[in-house]
Amino acid sequence: MAALAWADVPGGVGESWRAGLQRLPGGAGVASSLCLCDDQGQTVLEWDSQRLLLPASTLKLATATGILEQGGQTQQLVTRLQLVGQRLRWVGDYDPELTSGDIENLALELIPRIKGPIQLEVTPPDAEPYPPGWSCDDLSSSFAPPISSLVFDHGLVPMRLLAGRQLQVNGPPWAPTGGLNFLPRAGEFELLVLPGWDSWVMAGNLTPGSEEVVTAPMLRPELATARLLSEVFKRNKVSVEIVGPAPDQGGTAVEVRHTSRAVQQMLLQGLAESDNLVMECLYRRFHRALPKCWAGQNLRVVDGCGLSRYNLVSTRQLQQLLQTQPMLLDYLPRAGQDGTMKRRSSDGQLRAKTGTMSGVSGLVGEFTGLSGKRYRFALLLNGFVGSAGPFKKAEDDLIGQLVRSL
Repeated sequence: MAALAWADVPGGVGESWRAGLQRLPGGAGVASSLCLCDDQGQTVLEWDSQRLLLPASTLKLATATGILEQGGQTQQLVTRLQLVGQRLRWVGDYDPELTSGDIENLALELIPRIKGPIQLEVTPPDAEPYPPGWSCDDLSSSFAPPISSLVFDHGLVPMRLLAGRQLQVNGPPWAPTGGLNFLPRAGEFELLVLPGWDSWVMAGNLTPGSEEVVTAPMLRPELATARLLSEVFKRNKVSVEIVGPAPDQGGTAVEVRHTSRAVQQMLLQGLAESDNLVMECLYRRFHRALPKCWAGQNLRVVDGCGLSRYNLVSTRQLQQLLQTQPMLLDYLPRAGQDGTMKRRSSDGQLRAKTGTMSGVSGLVGEFTGLSGKRYRFALLLNGFVGSAGPFKKAEDDLIGQLVRSL
């Protein structure tokens, strides 16, 4: 099937829609790109489909494709706690669903086999806890915790702050509650993670007598794990000393393991909820593999979740993922039902992955036209100002028009 000219699409769908974007509040000068193909891979409609743009979370589809191409969806992730002599170390596997309860259970399973005091190794932090291009504004958010091979509780720490004569900070036993920094600033209270500060930073107004319940990203997951294990051992009368890593001295390891659910289930959840931690952990666990169809192409990928502002891909490249990896379609969230697509229009039995960040919106997926034929598409918008809401509605309007036109 040859690519359709503009006149072949009823109502001049593409041109009129692009003109409408420019009239939206904050839409003057917005860049848009579309690549629409039929289920045989033949181009039906496109504009600026080779242009490199910020993909935001639509890039998560590339991470999923790289994993599917390795058969990784059937694997499970294994977190190990190993005791060699009197030295205890852990081996993380980038399990994004690991919990403090799972780690405690590993320790309790190992305790009956411990004889005498132990030394608990603290591994160095990941070389890249925050990928290049993650905005410092995001680091205080629950959607951007530091990445580690042994992150737990989704990389977040729940805390309760009581403002009395002295500030009381209550959190889990393993959380560091001392040494908070203060940043005098008017406005609403926030607990921040700021580059160059070695602990959380309190900013804004905290009214005397008030209580604030906050969830803060972990600063050092490997230290949090050490504190958690140390607390469990001490509670069970095991003497423990926290030490740095040392060369392997050999010997037989006593090992306990926690095994995750299948990666397939993590991918379904990570794509539906657009979960940055899940997808970034899986990206690293599966060796940062990019889709085979992207080999040798002009693009830039620096993380696995799309939060980096250094990523650059085209809608043609995103649409290729759906054409070259048919299994990926089964992982797409369903409009009106799943995660970030729950409130989106379900015209044409739409299944798609969303992407959103400041000034960026995207949608990549598949729909059924009135003819009954399936179409796969990638749509990106870059450079608008203000809320993404009107632009997401415009995306839904375009898909609705295409469904009715095809």
